[in-house]
Amino acid sequence: MSKNTTMRGYIIRNARPADIAAIRAMQERSMWVLGGDFYEAGALASFLTEFGTMDDAIVDEGHFFVAENDRGAILGSGGWTRLRPGYANGLGTGGQTADRPTVRSVFVDPAATRRGVASAIMLRVERDAVEHGIQTLHLTATLSGVALYEHLGYRAEEAMAVCLSNQTRFACVRMAKRLPTLREQAA
Repeated sequence: MSKNTTMRGYIIRNARPADIAAIRAMQERSMWVLGGDFYEAGALASFLTEFGTMDDAIVDEGHFFVAENDRGAILGSGGWTRLRPGYANGLGTGGQTADRPTVRSVFVDPAATRRGVASAIMLRVERDAVEHGIQTLHLTATLSGVALYEHLGYRAEEAMAVCLSNQTRFACVRMAKRLPTLREQAA
């Protein structure tokens, strides 16, 4: 299977440690612009200050992907991991456990929205998870991402909020999707 997937003017490839700075910059732009319709500026600033947009360790695992255009610009990101997200402590008892396969850090550059970038990344994430024997993927969606995940077949399990240290509550939705096995995909 090809390591890179070519899509409408961009490729989906495994993220590399050298990409982290560009990934974070794109993710923060995405959070401010696309999340701005769903969250107050103070809540976005607090969340980004306290947790950021991703944990570097998920890139090292090899299940994190970027969409890159022909000029090398990062247009989107996302992956899956069994590592517990940094924000999980803010979820209280509803936080994920360390061994639960979780979709993480799916973002699209605001200039690249409505081009299928997030859907293409999620397709690659799901295919990779199936290849590694994952039966169900879980995620904690920001409010700006819920519609995308519902469109991709994820079902809402619980509305919740990350409690930030300044007592701000950052609303999110826990979601999950059962993935087809390789045998089911071949049938």
